[in-house]
Amino acid sequence: MNQQKEILVVGHKSPDTDSICSAIAYANLKNKLTGQQYTPRRAGDLNKETAFALSYFGVEPPAYLADVRTRVSDMEIKEVPAVNAKISIKQAYSLMKECEASTLCITNEENHLEGLITISNVAASDMDVYDNRIVSKAKTPYENIVKVLEAKVICGDVSGTFDQGRVTIAANTPERMVDYVAEHDMVIIGNRFESQFFAIEIGASCIILCTNAEPNETIIERAKSKGCIILSSPYDSYTVARLINQSMPIDFFMTAHHILSFSLEDYTDDVKEVMARERHRYFPVLDDDGHYIGVVSRRNMMNLHKKQLILVDHNEKSQAVEGMESADIREIIDHHRLGTVETMSPVFFRNQPLGCTATIIYQMYQENHMEIDKTTAGLLCSAIISDTLLFRSPTCTPIDKAAGLALAQIAGL
Repeated sequence: MNQQKEILVVGHKSPDTDSICSAIAYANLKNKLTGQQYTPRRAGDLNKETAFALSYFGVEPPAYLADVRTRVSDMEIKEVPAVNAKISIKQAYSLMKECEASTLCITNEENHLEGLITISNVAASDMDVYDNRIVSKAKTPYENIVKVLEAKVICGDVSGTFDQGRVTIAANTPERMVDYVAEHDMVIIGNRFESQFFAIEIGASCIILCTNAEPNETIIERAKSKGCIILSSPYDSYTVARLINQSMPIDFFMTAHHILSFSLEDYTDDVKEVMARERHRYFPVLDDDGHYIGVVSRRNMMNLHKKQLILVDHNEKSQAVEGMESADIREIIDHHRLGTVETMSPVFFRNQPLGCTATIIYQMYQENHMEIDKTTAGLLCSAIISDTLLFRSPTCTPIDKAAGLALAQIAGL
C-alpha cells in the first residue's frame, strides 16, 4: 500500500536560522541531484530572526516534525476488501482464499467496522453440531440460499429471509411427512408430486427441488397461492443439505465486540505490545474518521518503513527530533563537535570546522556544479550572517566569509 517514502531533512529541536535555511537548501540540492523526494522539516518553533529571513525571501516555513517514531502508516497494510454482514459463509470463505487472508472485516454502508469473521469461525460453522433450526435462527437471506445452491427460482419472492421453521428432508412417504414437516419449514424434496403438494399444504416457507427437478403447473400455482417459494437446484439432496449451512450470513458467527483495531497514527511500539499480548492473526486499521482501510499482522512488522532522515546542523541525540533512534538516518551535515548519534548502518557524514552549516551546503552546490538561485542564495547567506555574527564570531573562518559574500552577490544583497 505504501509508496516510496520521502526523505526528511531536519535540524535540531531549537532551530536557528542556520538549521532551518540549511535544511531547505540541502533538500533543494538533493532533489535536483537525485530526483527523489527530499522535504525540509523543522523540529521546533521558529525564532523571530529566522521567521524574518524566510518572509524576506518569500519562503514558507518547513512543516513541524514532532516525532519520527514509526507509526501504523509506515507499515505495509494489506488491503483486504471489507464485506457486508449478510454475505454467506461460502462467499466469505471464497474471498479469504482469493485474498489469501484468514480474516475479513465486516463494515456498514459508511465503511465503519462492525465485526470480524475468521477462518476459525468459518470452520466452526461447518464442523459444530447445530439443530435443524440454525438456518432460520441465523435469519438467512433467501438470496444467499439461491447463490450457494446455484438454484433457479421457480416462484416466490426471494428478497426476504428464512427466519422461522426448520430445514428438513422429505425422505419418507407423504403420509409420514406429517410427523416431521411443519408450517414455515424449508423442505428439501425430490421430484415427487405428492410430497411437493403435501409440503405446500402444510405451510412450508420454501421447498427445494433437487437434481434440477421441475414442478408441474399445479404445484406452481398452489405454491403461489400459499406464498411458498420453490427453488430448483442441480445438486442431489445430500449436497443440498450440506450446502444449506454455508448460506448462513456471516453476522451470525462474526466477532462484534471488543475488536482490537489500530489507527494510522498509532505508534508501532504500542502495536507490538498489543500483538504480543493478543494472539490474533490480523488486526483492522482505521483512518482518522473510523473508516476501514485494511489489516496488519506481525509479519508486517518485518517490512516496516522507517522514516528516513538527514540531520543538518547537529549530530547529538539530545538535540535531535523525538524518536530519532528508531529512524533510518541517511546523512549528517554539521559543523559542531561530534556528539552521541548512533546509526544502524554506515551513513554519509560530513563535518567541517567552519562557522556555519550553510557554508558546507554552499560548498556542496559548488562541488556538484549546481546553480544556486537567488532565493536559496539569500537563505544560505542569512544563515551565515546569523551563525557568524556578520563574520565577527570567533568560529568564523575565511571560508565562511568568502561563501557569505559570494551568496550575497547571487542574491543581490
